[in-house]
Amino acid sequence: MEYEQDYLTGLWTRQAMYTYYQGLRPGSRIHFMFLDVDNFKIVNDIYGHNEGDALLVNIAGILRKIAPMAHGVRMGGDEFVLIFPEKTSRKELCKMATGIIERVRNKEGAEHISTNISMSIGILYDEKVEVTLEDTLLKSDMAMYHAKDNGKGRYVVFNDIADIVLGELEMEKQQQQALADHEFEVLYVPLVMAQTPRLYMAQAYVVWHMTDGRCRRQEEFLPLFVKNGFVAELNAWVIEKVLQDISTFRGEKGSPDKVGVRISRLQLLNNKLLPWLEGLMRNYGVKAEELELEIDESAFTRGREEMFANIQALHKSGFRISLTGVGLDFASLRYWDMLPIDSLKFQREYLRHALKNPKGRRIMKTLMAVGRELKMDIVADGVNFREDIMYLIECGCNAVGGEYFSRPLTMVDFQEYVVNNLRTEMRVTEFPFWTDFAAVDGSLQATSFGGGVHLTEGISANWGGVLFDGGEVRENVLKMPSELLASDSYTICLWVKPLELNGWSSVLYVRYNNGFMSLVPYSPDRSSVYRVHQDDFVNHFHDILVRMVQRNKWSFLCVTYDASTGVARLYLNGRLAGDAEDIPQLPACKEILLGGDPFQQSYCGYVSGLIFCDSVMTETEIRDLYHDFCKDPGFVGDVEKFWLH
Repeated sequence: MEYEQDYLTGLWTRQAMYTYYQGLRPGSRIHFMFLDVDNFKIVNDIYGHNEGDALLVNIAGILRKIAPMAHGVRMGGDEFVLIFPEKTSRKELCKMATGIIERVRNKEGAEHISTNISMSIGILYDEKVEVTLEDTLLKSDMAMYHAKDNGKGRYVVFNDIADIVLGELEMEKQQQQALADHEFEVLYVPLVMAQTPRLYMAQAYVVWHMTDGRCRRQEEFLPLFVKNGFVAELNAWVIEKVLQDISTFRGEKGSPDKVGVRISRLQLLNNKLLPWLEGLMRNYGVKAEELELEIDESAFTRGREEMFANIQALHKSGFRISLTGVGLDFASLRYWDMLPIDSLKFQREYLRHALKNPKGRRIMKTLMAVGRELKMDIVADGVNFREDIMYLIECGCNAVGGEYFSRPLTMVDFQEYVVNNLRTEMRVTEFPFWTDFAAVDGSLQATSFGGGVHLTEGISANWGGVLFDGGEVRENVLKMPSELLASDSYTICLWVKPLELNGWSSVLYVRYNNGFMSLVPYSPDRSSVYRVHQDDFVNHFHDILVRMVQRNKWSFLCVTYDASTGVARLYLNGRLAGDAEDIPQLPACKEILLGGDPFQQSYCGYVSGLIFCDSVMTETEIRDLYHDFCKDPGFVGDVEKFWLH
């Protein structure tokens, strides 16, 4: 029988394939390959359609050489089908697919084309002819798209993924009705500060309670919904449900201050996204800062200009922007410096792979360092082991989520978990130095090194103090608990009364994973100094220099650091005395020393009123704190009265 041939390649046409299939004996077996040329459009765009046609003719020749027993079909464009007789084994099919992929990748016969081209192949093995040709083509086509989705230039056998694909088909049929029937549920994952048991934020997580009793996690259905476009409709429902929950539970003990919700690529391409979102926020009385919009890394394909404009507008309106799924293919990396990104959330599969080997750990650590340099928070998702968390802390990770802490929870269960296991409020830790070196609540304890550290009277009747005798390096110092600076942002306040002015001796020294911070009462140029230093830049110091504190006189020093802006401020006696921008963010506090440092002679003098806060106090709050000290009974300092007026 004569079959219609494609005018360009000489292979069968689609109509010829249908005619052939109708003539096959029912019940017999057949094997299909569905083939698609990767990057063919780029060849057409760069070299023109004549070269594109020549490439298709060349590929048709490769198919004939590799699979002479098969019937070759050009489906149209750059898609082909090979139909194999029943006696062909699976092993032979895979071997031929590998040969086709190799020859196309090597551009056999088209070596002058510099564009990378490859072939993605879907194989359907041992299919009954009783099934309609449409079903057969659909299965092999699905296998081909699985090959494309997993990196292109490879083959996938449908029989190996049949359960997954058929499950996706079933989900696709049910998705719309499932949303109408309230089968989806929004749960919340607690993200926890990496170095301290404090709630960072909640992350919305969706599950699907299917009618057959199965509960599917979002990892099972979101990739499908992204492909078929239903993700935009589902995300819109999720956002409204989250806003409703924020409005309902706001102010209750254990409720999060901020919730992360996904925004799909389709939503970011919609110019009505911002007004729609702002309208919802008004309806539920929710502020923009209570929401973090999560953009999946896979969204960064085409249509970037429209997306970028919407992302900029959302951030300008007060919404935090997060990149989630970082590590899938790092498609977003080139845009980190272009977009107003507040946080990076690394994908759990990438983290699990990277944490398994030394090279992966180093790469991950470098990427996190880049994020921190760009003033982004670093979040690790799906971490299950304490030793991994400890390494992530060294990498500068701000927050962690995963089953080590908790599975996804309803909002009520989330609140209960937070109340029982975490804290949400700003932490202020005071060291009164009355009878010991412990914090006022007894939760943290400092340790003295050397015999020259003495409890004594302090700045007022409400506060005791510590007298440091001075000495050599690391001699007569207090080692403070490192968790006092678990947060990247901080405020540290203390009263100091130096008895000796030793050049560059630290009254407070903090060692980080890759640098240090120190507070120096006296430098040889007659200044008090807040200093930050990164180990990678040996001779470069970030300093704030202010009026020098006086010998044998109480002075109130406060330093604040805002990790989100890189701004540090140094206050003297309740007044802002100096500030600096672009102060580097140092990850992972290792050691806090009061009264000395590892480089200079130890501090000689008094310290009192020591306060650590894990966030930035405002100028007004610091001024008021100074006033409160001055009003204490038994206050022994000299009040700078000009500042009180």
